Amino acid sequence: MNSNHLFGIGGPELLVIGMILGALTIVAAVPAVLAFIVLKRVPPPYRAQTPGLAFLLLIPLFSLAWMFFVHPRVAASLKNYAEGNGDNTRGDCGASLALWLCICAAGEIIPGIGIFSGIAALVLLILFYVKAFDLSSSITRRVEASAR
Repeated sequence: MNSNHLFGIGGPELLVIGMILGALTIVAAVPAVLAFIVLKRVPPPYRAQTPGLAFLLLIPLFSLAWMFFVHPRVAASLKNYAEGNGDNTRGDCGASLALWLCICAAGEIIPGIGIFSGIAALVLLILFYVKAFDLSSSITRRVEASAR
């Protein structure tokens, strides 16, 4: 057996496998980082979850269940902040989008419809975090204005 090969796989193949795994890790990290950023913007008394717990989404298979906690809690944190400051015009702050995002993302494991569920989950991820970043940017502006 040639010492340059591992299980019959050479250097170029290992490089391709490493690149694919790296790309999958980056794709998996996006929702975790987005949730972390939004939760970090919310003042601690209003948070439904600490920001660091968002990175538990990086654990394979566990993330299928954990996302049902993270994304709705991001919306709950934003809603807690809005209601705590007397702003009841924000609706559910994306809670329904977060729930449907989780349902569609979990549906990706179903053979046959997984691709459609995955596309829907991606669209909902974008919609939810556009809304969450919009709401959390108002928090940042309000905090900066009160600091002056």
